Amino acid sequence: MKIAIDARALLPPTTGIGTYTRGIAGALAARPGLEVRLFSPRPLPEGNGAAPLSVTADRHPLGMIWVQTTFERRAREWGADVLLAALTIGPVRATLPWVSVVHDLTPCTHPEWHRARTLVGFVPLWNRTVEQASRFVCVSEATERDLVRAHPDAASRSRVVPNGVDADFSPAASKEEKEETRRRFAEGRRFLLYLGTLEPRKNVETLVEACERLWARRPEAPDLVLAGGSGWKTVALEAQIAASPFRERIHLPGYASKETALALYRAAEVFVYPSLAEGFGLPVLEAMACGAPVIVSTAEALREVAGDTALFAEPLDAAGFASRIERLLDDPVLAGRLAAAGPPRAAAFSWDAAAAATARVLEEAATENG
Repeated sequence: MKIAIDARALLPPTTGIGTYTRGIAGALAARPGLEVRLFSPRPLPEGNGAAPLSVTADRHPLGMIWVQTTFERRAREWGADVLLAALTIGPVRATLPWVSVVHDLTPCTHPEWHRARTLVGFVPLWNRTVEQASRFVCVSEATERDLVRAHPDAASRSRVVPNGVDADFSPAASKEEKEETRRRFAEGRRFLLYLGTLEPRKNVETLVEACERLWARRPEAPDLVLAGGSGWKTVALEAQIAASPFRERIHLPGYASKETALALYRAAEVFVYPSLAEGFGLPVLEAMACGAPVIVSTAEALREVAGDTALFAEPLDAAGFASRIERLLDDPVLAGRLAAAGPPRAAAFSWDAAAAATARVLEEAATENG
């Protein structure tokens, strides 16, 4: 079976869907009997993780139009049997069967959280996607519930296939490596970590407030590292940080490469992810794989991913996050238990398993429409 994958998420700036695209494409290509090719509206930058996969790249300025006018034609020229729409929206007039990967539906449910170009490329074509997609791969049960709640007719075509985590994410780090990471990112001090795009739905403002509450009571508590590229609608967060009496304790290293993310996860005292809503929450899984004690919001998908290997707080409860951070700092036995439980929990989510399940869905689509 020849699988054509929409690789727009590998164009910069890459986010979690880019990680998904790399992970699932590589694992599918490693399975016997499958041939995978990435298709992109523009050349992919070197070092994007696509190698050694084959890539067909056009020179089209607008990815959303390329998907509707060019993607399927190029896939047909290659001889594809089925398309994987890794960014959810697929070519709605395609005659080849295609599978839509549904990460979350927040562009429809919470448009205020997204930039205009995301909404323009998603919302007008979403209903047509629901009508035309042969199958849906939902990255969590929470995402599938949202899909079926909004579109009951999609239930028979929907399958849950959780994301995987790269095997490179592990807790292996020496004391010297941790100290070097602290020097690079927190002026040598211990730190709490958030890693992800800085955007409204990630709710980073609540984490900053939680840390301010903690520092006011306990000046010796760790600093805060907010690692990730600046997304959109970040004016309020930037103003909050600039006005904070603890501004010098909040570190903003910017976008974190995989190597940087590994170092940060391994050196963090606690990883905190206060997101208002998630389709999956891949940074949580990566942090657990690296042995960081984790605190997350009670968003449904995060509960699903973290299971019993994390502490939880209501998304907008800054006092709740502060108390849970303090609890882990004061209780090394609990922190150690969560740290030890994280890697086995994360190991249950592999790209190989995701590829096996996704291949079955793609085969269903290709066979049904063949």
